[in-house]
Amino acid sequence: MTVVNEGAAAIASLIATNYQVIAIGDGADSTSASQTGLNNFTFQKTGQTPTVVGSTLIYNVDFTGAQIPSSGVSELGIFANGTTNGNGTLLSRVTFTNTGVVASGDTVSFTIRVEVDN
Repeated sequence: MTVVNEGAAAIASLIATNYQVIAIGDGADSTSASQTGLNNFTFQKTGQTPTVVGSTLIYNVDFTGAQIPSSGVSELGIFANGTTNGNGTLLSRVTFTNTGVVASGDTVSFTIRVEVDN
């Protein structure tokens, strides 16, 4: 059975309502489907409501250098509401080239797109 476009858009809206925590860390291994958290959580932001376009969720989140450890960050995860210190239900995780040291007054901006496929 195939999820139709309208159903995929409805699922995206449910995700948008229930997954509004963005966490960062400095882990670097590849993500597995059985993963339940970040490798090394460092900071999180709550109330990050994505824009929903059809069946795509678009999260825009900023972290200041004061929120990023001196080790930099190299992983990001989207978690369910109620997540504390990176402990919650993980929706998705991505790794990337480490940011390195970020000056406390600087900002690193992330745009994350999650597609609900049909």
